[in-house]
Amino acid sequence: MSWLWGAGLGFLRGGPLGAIAGGTLGHFITKKVRKKVQKRLPGIKNEDLFITSVVVILTRIASTGGEISARQVEAMYRFFVRNLDYNTKELGHINFIIRETLRVNPHLKPVIEKFLEASPTHYRGLLLALGYQVLLIENQLNDETEAILNELAGGLKIDYEEHGKIRQQFSLGSLRTPYSILGVDEKAGEEEIRRAYRMSLVEHHPDRVAHMGESHVESAHIKFLEVQAAYKEIELTRRF
Repeated sequence: MSWLWGAGLGFLRGGPLGAIAGGTLGHFITKKVRKKVQKRLPGIKNEDLFITSVVVILTRIASTGGEISARQVEAMYRFFVRNLDYNTKELGHINFIIRETLRVNPHLKPVIEKFLEASPTHYRGLLLALGYQVLLIENQLNDETEAILNELAGGLKIDYEEHGKIRQQFSLGSLRTPYSILGVDEKAGEEEIRRAYRMSLVEHHPDRVAHMGESHVESAHIKFLEVQAAYKEIELTRRF
């Protein structure tokens, strides 16, 4: 059984976490809270899963590079206060999920799947935007955190165009995609993509810069592998 049902969100089905919490979670998401969700965020299919998966996902993102900060927790609280009119007691329940997520450190994929199960399509971009917020509040946007945001976007089935628009909201640089790495448009045909791939492999082959020294060879090798990975991702998506 996955963490989601075994040790983490098991309380939604009477799992072991309820025993750890001493019965507190029996009143975790009350009728009052569910009504707030229904009123403030129309279309949510499962309030319990929505609330919990949002907190787990944001906690995992915020703690990617180490410990989660007080300001990041406050940013998460702010979402629930502003959007769901949470009170202090209800925020305490959010804090419990944060602590348990930090303790267990679950994989994102099964949690994202539960978010999708609980939510209509138009809330996916909201979650990705919240992910950017909790990272930017501590200036934590780097290769590692960009990777987990890309993982989230992929799991949420957010396309590159929508992801790029979300980044623009935060005045960030263009989203690096497999297409931008190969230097082609996302609407490019199969032959154009293959041609760009072959040219990129030649351009960045380490042998071309062998005479320039080890550092240049290493940089070229990294780019060479990046080009290969980009094409593979497109190939899997397009099913060439």
